[in-house]
Amino acid sequence: MVQKEYQIGQGDIESAKASLSQGNYKWATIQAYYGIFHGMRAIVYKEGLREESHSAIKAVLRERYLDTGRLSIETYDAFERGMNLREMADYKNTFSESAAQKFVESVEKAMIEIEALL
Repeated sequence: MVQKEYQIGQGDIESAKASLSQGNYKWATIQAYYGIFHGMRAIVYKEGLREESHSAIKAVLRERYLDTGRLSIETYDAFERGMNLREMADYKNTFSESAAQKFVESVEKAMIEIEALL
């Protein structure tokens, strides 16, 4: 399950980059979020846990990884920021090229850290 989740996340990042290059900033934002979501979910699965919600993943990451120094604040912030960006893009149709570009870049960096943790 751990490897499967990570691979799903990697596929979502590739989709986000393709959407970004096509000028589809809404979907790039949403796909990038799901990339980091699946990466973070893989970490939670590695702990032998199952998540109840996106927020539950965030809580586990904070307690077991961020607060213990096993996860950088940049990666945690990318996930947290991504939750907000995805909700704005998905539910309020609010997104931008620059935000999508920066977010995709931060998720790519985060996935490198996630892979190292796995």
